[in-house]
Amino acid sequence: MFQSILAATDRITGRDPVVISAARLANALGVSWSIVHVLESPSLNNRQRILHFRTGQEQDATARYRADARRQLRSTYRDLLTWAPPCEVTIRTGFPWKEIGRQASLLKADLVIMGPQTGIRDKSAALRALGRIGSTVEGILTRKRCPVLIINQYPCRPKPAFKRILVGIDFSTSCESALNFAAALARFYQAHVDLFHMLPIPPYPKYTRDNYDADLEKSRDRMASFGRFYLDDIRHNYHCWGGVLPHRELFKCADKCQTDAIVLGSHTKETQGKWYAGSTVEKISFQTTCPVFVLTESRAWPSWTKTRTSEEQRVSDSDHTIHVFEKNLSGSLH
Repeated sequence: MFQSILAATDRITGRDPVVISAARLANALGVSWSIVHVLESPSLNNRQRILHFRTGQEQDATARYRADARRQLRSTYRDLLTWAPPCEVTIRTGFPWKEIGRQASLLKADLVIMGPQTGIRDKSAALRALGRIGSTVEGILTRKRCPVLIINQYPCRPKPAFKRILVGIDFSTSCESALNFAAALARFYQAHVDLFHMLPIPPYPKYTRDNYDADLEKSRDRMASFGRFYLDDIRHNYHCWGGVLPHRELFKCADKCQTDAIVLGSHTKETQGKWYAGSTVEKISFQTTCPVFVLTESRAWPSWTKTRTSEEQRVSDSDHTIHVFEKNLSGSLH
């Protein structure tokens, strides 16, 4: 399934579910894994000035300090390192998303595991309600083409096996990448795939129950057409209903289906063509208790996935925009 797993942690002394999940996955799959930690710096201009992980005082990131931080990190996860496959521990200085990306490229990682930044995750519920996953996670999501697994509060099970996989569908290119990946994941774990699409409810009084029923039927037909190529040999169900906030409805579907893992596609800005995580990805990743896999585009598909030929591609390679399936005022679908 995966050959090289990289766990990016922002903790040295505290145990991070991200690292525990990476160890469990690597052990279950029998593959190599690594830990990278980028030292926290209070300065944007001199990243060699860091905050000591014990005292919180500023100092230079000397070779001696980095060695001390590496020893402490290995000590924190001493038990994991005794039964998991051999692990490389790396301490870096610089901007976290850049250094994590460099380490992933150096190790040719085909899965990066991360979590919301500790500073956000450990503060008050008021900040939690913002649903932000942090600039570091977003930096990796928007720049790395391998799948990114986001672990929030709880690590993967001791023997990870994703038997029920939920995929959020909005008919975008990145969503097709997510579906392709979910299908590969389902084949590996002999899992069941649930596809969910939220039908936006237009805020005007002319939209009747008959309109809703007609749109619902067409959305389900479109979902079946969208997923048929990837799911022809996999047990699956389609779920579609109306709503306003996609992440809330996705949570409801995950609870209904007793989901083990959620797979989402990140999105692009239509005018600039720039990848960004998307509000649904942020809110789901920050609030859910189950693992969340996030993908961007077709080039994120590893060689073991089932891909379409250029003639079969449903969406052109240049089309990375978000497609919304809804009813306009004239009653036609677009």
